[in-house]
Amino acid sequence: MGDAMVVHLGSQSQSDIARALEARRAASVAGETPGYWLLDSPGLREVIEMAGRLAHAPGSPVLIEGERGTGVPELARLIHDADPIARAERLREIPANLVGPSEMRGWGGVGTVFIEDIENLGSEGQDWVGEMLANRSQAAQPLRIIGGSRLSAKELLGRKGFSQELLHAWDVGRLVIPPLRLRAGDILKLARRFLKHYAEWQGGRSLRFSEAAERKLLLHSYPANARELRNIVERAAALATSEEVGEEAIVVFDEAGRATTVRAALLRPVTSAAGQDNSHFPSLVELERDYLVMLIREFRGRGMAMSRAMGMSYASVRRKILRHGLDVRAILEAATTSAPSRG
Repeated sequence: MGDAMVVHLGSQSQSDIARALEARRAASVAGETPGYWLLDSPGLREVIEMAGRLAHAPGSPVLIEGERGTGVPELARLIHDADPIARAERLREIPANLVGPSEMRGWGGVGTVFIEDIENLGSEGQDWVGEMLANRSQAAQPLRIIGGSRLSAKELLGRKGFSQELLHAWDVGRLVIPPLRLRAGDILKLARRFLKHYAEWQGGRSLRFSEAAERKLLLHSYPANARELRNIVERAAALATSEEVGEEAIVVFDEAGRATTVRAALLRPVTSAAGQDNSHFPSLVELERDYLVMLIREFRGRGMAMSRAMGMSYASVRRKILRHGLDVRAILEAATTSAPSRG
C-alpha cells in the first residue's frame, strides 16, 4: 500500500510541479511592470531624446550615470532597440567584474554590450574595453559598448585603479538620469500608473489614491528611486481595504528596514489664521511652495534646471513662482546670508 502510494504520487508530481512552476512564472510576468515605465516620465524627456540621437550614431560608446533604481539598464536597452544596426544582434548585459578576455572569448563582438557598474572593472576588463573601443572604427559592423555607473564621470576620474584614458575614450555620449527625489513632478504620474497595473493584476479592482496618500508619496525621498516607488505602490494595492488607497497603506522603510513616515522637515504643524495649532499635514499648496523654495536654493534660481526637476516647461515653473509670490532673488540672498561661513 505504501509503495503503491509512492508510485502514484511520483507519477503525478512532475506534471503538477511543471504546471505550478508555469503558473508562478506566468503570474510573475503578469505582475511585473514593463521596465521602460521607469523611464516614462516627463522629467526624463531630454535624456530620452538624447539617447535616441546617440542610438543613430553607429558604434558610439555611451556612459550612463544613475543611481540604483533609476532605469540605467532600461535606458541601455532603449538605445540598443533604437540602433538600426545593433538591434539586429543581441544585447548582452554583464557585470563589470566579469568582463575580461577569457570571459568574452567566443563572443562575436557584434550588437551591444551593456557593462553594469563600470567602476568595478578590473585591469583585464579595462584592457578589453579599451581594445574594443580602439578598434571600433575598423569594424564592418561596429560594436556598441554602453557602460553604467552609480558614480559621475568626475568621480570615476578620481577612482584609484580606473584608467583615465579609458574613460576619455568611452565618454562620447554621456547620459545622466536624475534621481526620483529631484523629479517630484514624476512621482504621482508613475505611482498612478503602477497602481492601475497592480489593481488589475490583483483582481481587476479599480483603485485610486486618497489626497493624504498622495501627499505621503510626494514627501518620501526614494533612496532606491522608481523601483522603490513601484514596490511601495504594489504593497499599497495589496493592503488597500477599499477602492480609495489611504495613507495607512503607503508603507515605506528606512535603510535599516524599519517602517518610517515622510521627511520630518516638511511635516511641521500648520497654524491657522487664528493662531491655533491644527497639527495636520501641510496642504498641497504649501508643499508646492516649499518645494519651489527648495529647488530655487538647490539650483541657484536656474529656471531650466528647475523645470527639468519638476518635469514641466520653464514657463509653467515661472507661473507657479508668480502664483506663490516668491521672490527668487530674496530667497537666494537669504540662503547666502544664512549659510555657515567657511574657514
